Amino acid sequence: MPPISIFPAPEKAAISAKSIVSDTYLSLDGISEVTYQPVPIEELDSAFGGYVDLAAKTQGGRVLAVSDEWLVIKLGYPSSIVGFEVDTSSASSQPPLVSVEGLIEPATSGDRSTIEKRCEREGVFDRSHHPTSAEDWAGQPWASLLREVGLSPSSRQGFKLKKSSSVSFTHIRFRRSLEGKLSCLRVYGSARQSFPEDRHEVFDLVSMAAGSTVTGYSNGHFGHPSNLLLPGRGQDTSDGWGTNMSSAEDDVVWCQINLGAAGHPTLIEVDTAHYKSTSAKMVTVHGFAALDTLQESPIVLLADATLKPHIQNFFRIPPEVSAGSPICSLKVTLLSGGGVQRVRVFGSRSWPAAMIQEDSPIGRRQMLEDEHTWNSKTLLAEPITSEAFAPWGQVIAIPNNDSNSILINQGTAQKFSNVGEFVNWRSYAAENHSALPDRSNPAIPAAKANIAVLHCNSPLTTSKIDVKMLERHPHSSQMFVPLGSDDNAGYVVVVAMDNADGSPDATTLKVFTVKNCQGINYKPNVWHHPMVITGKPMTFLTITHESGVAKDDCEVHWFNKEIDKDKDFETITVSLLA
Repeated sequence: MPPISIFPAPEKAAISAKSIVSDTYLSLDGISEVTYQPVPIEELDSAFGGYVDLAAKTQGGRVLAVSDEWLVIKLGYPSSIVGFEVDTSSASSQPPLVSVEGLIEPATSGDRSTIEKRCEREGVFDRSHHPTSAEDWAGQPWASLLREVGLSPSSRQGFKLKKSSSVSFTHIRFRRSLEGKLSCLRVYGSARQSFPEDRHEVFDLVSMAAGSTVTGYSNGHFGHPSNLLLPGRGQDTSDGWGTNMSSAEDDVVWCQINLGAAGHPTLIEVDTAHYKSTSAKMVTVHGFAALDTLQESPIVLLADATLKPHIQNFFRIPPEVSAGSPICSLKVTLLSGGGVQRVRVFGSRSWPAAMIQEDSPIGRRQMLEDEHTWNSKTLLAEPITSEAFAPWGQVIAIPNNDSNSILINQGTAQKFSNVGEFVNWRSYAAENHSALPDRSNPAIPAAKANIAVLHCNSPLTTSKIDVKMLERHPHSSQMFVPLGSDDNAGYVVVVAMDNADGSPDATTLKVFTVKNCQGINYKPNVWHHPMVITGKPMTFLTITHESGVAKDDCEVHWFNKEIDKDKDFETITVSLLA
């Protein structure tokens, strides 16, 4: 949670926290006798590393009420508390004594302790609304968790309960005896397990709200791996699991997660939010049918999956794997280190898993403001020329210099030949998909030329294009020739080279502006954007070889489309202002 600053009491009449607390303090069995042991500063991270800060904003914690001498914090989850950290490192003066009390979660019928029944009889268990005044808060059944302890200046101080609370708390009240300031308060513990009533319903199996915990790890240099289980997408990299990056392929880091309940995983989300240049590159996830062991034969849920930075990466688990033995623990391995913000493993306690509802947040992006702009580059368009466009095709226009042109029709016309190559690779591609055709052999067309008219009636209204996808025609050239239009009309061509795997290489994108008196002819297998017109509507004559088989006629690539129902894509901004 953000730093808590407790300022000296004002001169006006102030409420006495001591008198209020003494009115309704309950000496609750099993809690009032809890004692603590101080935690040395060098042992703080190890002592509380396996627990979560229940009061943190990222966990849903929030301050509900403040007086001059105490404040009330609602915890993110009903939780068992194991200890506290009080930080005075940036405070000019600290209160000499502080204490902490907790508010017990009301139990459901059939699961109520003697303590809770007593609270109910005394009429102090009404949680139908939050108290609105200091007197209201004083009337709640506060249980002492940390009796008054002294603080030292300019240091982090830990207090671990010798006996963790056996009941769950929903709120804590932090008190000081005299005026003073604090930098930060952390409340460590474990969330009470909470599962869907329907055992087939899909939920996050590794959520802290489900009782999952990190039980082991190899590296926590830049953040504890328990952060992986937090809700939300974090505020920055301090909320994630950061590890040292390495160039060695065999250098890996890992963490082990015990699930709150065994389940059948169906979808994995690995969120690299806020990790831009330091994101992990690849991840492997293994499942185990028993808790606290990495020795038995693992179940491969995800193998060497590539991660993209600063984005939610989704991976579906094959149904035959999901239907197998339920998973009790996981091992998350980052190849060559790097950082990850969150890991979510969605699944059900019983198989088969129920269908995920259309309005469910599971598997959907929660967009960050800069998610598609932090690494974007704005490409400036340039007027098309035959030389610049040559790697991708030909410009169909009157050449500036063509010594091979001839006069025809009794000298009334000039003919410029071979301004474009109308090509069909289909017969050669059928034999060897990756090989270019031998131009010395005659092609045997498996498709016929489709001469069509394309009318485009939605010209751009801005000077920018967001490139979300590209397409290509694997076996045929494609020609566009304008059929006359307004002088203000024109169009835009966006092209790219291939990556090694055949996908478009975004680093090679080129953008050209084309006049309405120029045509273009794409070579076969060239990645390009669908037609974009500027100024006025335009009509084109198009010629392409087509077989009627969609996947052979046109291949489409969406940038960064992880799962079928996800409609948010990585985009590249193209500016038409040269």
